[in-house]
Amino acid sequence: MGHTPYEDQLVAEVATWCIADPAAREEKLLRERIRHPQLIKDLLLDRLPTAGMNVLEVGGGPEPVSDLLPFKFRIVVDPCTDEYRKHFAVPDHLNEEAEDMGDSDWHGVFDLIICTNALDHVRDTSMVLSRIYRCLKPGGYFAVMCAENNAITNPHPCHVINLTPADLHRSCDQWAEAVWELNFQKDDYRYGWAEQPDGRCGQPAFAILFRKTVGYE
Repeated sequence: MGHTPYEDQLVAEVATWCIADPAAREEKLLRERIRHPQLIKDLLLDRLPTAGMNVLEVGGGPEPVSDLLPFKFRIVVDPCTDEYRKHFAVPDHLNEEAEDMGDSDWHGVFDLIICTNALDHVRDTSMVLSRIYRCLKPGGYFAVMCAENNAITNPHPCHVINLTPADLHRSCDQWAEAVWELNFQKDDYRYGWAEQPDGRCGQPAFAILFRKTVGYE
C-alpha cells in the first residue's frame, strides 16, 4: 500500500536527518546546532525567564532549539520521533502529530511553545495553531520561525505548505499580540545558506514572538 502525500513528506523529512553515513549525519546535526543560538536571539527567547517555564516544542526533530534553554519542564512533539530514535538520543520526545498533541490534559499547561522550521511540515496548519492556542497558558508565549513560501524558495519533497507572516497573523492575532517580529519584507530576514535567485544566501523567513492575551476553551 502506498503512502499518502503527507506520509511521503514525513519520509522525505526523516531522510534529511537519518543519513546512513555517520559522519554525514553528524555534519547535518552540527549545521542545525550552530544555527540555534541565533534563532534563540531572533525570537527573543534569551529575554524570557525560561528556567521557570513549562516548554513545548512542536516539530523539534532530533535537535530541538529548546535543548539550549533552561526550563522547568519540557515536551518535544514530532511525528518522526520513532524513526529518529534509530540514530539519535531523544529521551523526552513524543512520537505524535502536532494535530493530536495533548488533548485535554495539556490545556493551558505551557508557558512557552516553540515551533521553528516545522509549521510548514504539518498535516493541517490551522489545526496545529488551534492546538497551540489551547495548550498555551493565558499570558504564555508562542515563538514561531519559518522560511517564507518554503515550497517555492527551497523545493524539496518535504516542503509542500507555503506560509507567510500574514498567514500567522490572520490566525494568531485573534488571541495573541505579536510582541516581536522579524520578516523578509521589512528586515531582509533570512534563514540558512541556500543561494537564492537574487544572489544572496538564505531563504526569506520570518520569526515572530506572540503572547497569548485571552483565555483557553
